[in-house]
Parts: sequence; C-alpha cells; structure tokens
Amino acid sequence: MTETAHMTVEGMSCNGCSGKLQRALEAVGGVTAVDIVLDGGKVTVSYDPAKVLPAAFKDVVEDTGFDVVS
Repeated sequence: MTETAHMTVEGMSCNGCSGKLQRALEAVGGVTAVDIVLDGGKVTVSYDPAKVLPAAFKDVVEDTGFDVVS
C-alpha cells in the first residue's frame, strides 16, 4: 500500500536545489517516488506507511537546508 504526502517547501531557487532535495527524500527507506515542482515549492512524496511516517520527510527537508511551510 502506498500513501502520498504533500508539502510546500521554501528555499529552493534552482533545479540543483530541487535535485538535491529529491535525492535526499528518495534515500529515505520506504519512499517510492518524489515529485518536486520548483515553481511554488510543491513536493509530493509517495511512501509505504509501514516503513516510514510523513514526519520524517520534514526532518529530511530541513536537514537538506530548506523549510517546510505547509
């Protein structure tokens, strides 16, 4: 079973930024897909809820140098 988490992230200003965040999120165990729309900072993470909880994604975003605003 896969669930989806949505976040709005501030601080990404280029494709390099979004690529860095995408790689960091994809490295989390249980994450099956990451979609980032740079314009507006929209981040969608598909994940297995038996392996990871959405709270972990906020930590990854912040550890990568960005801020979750919603």
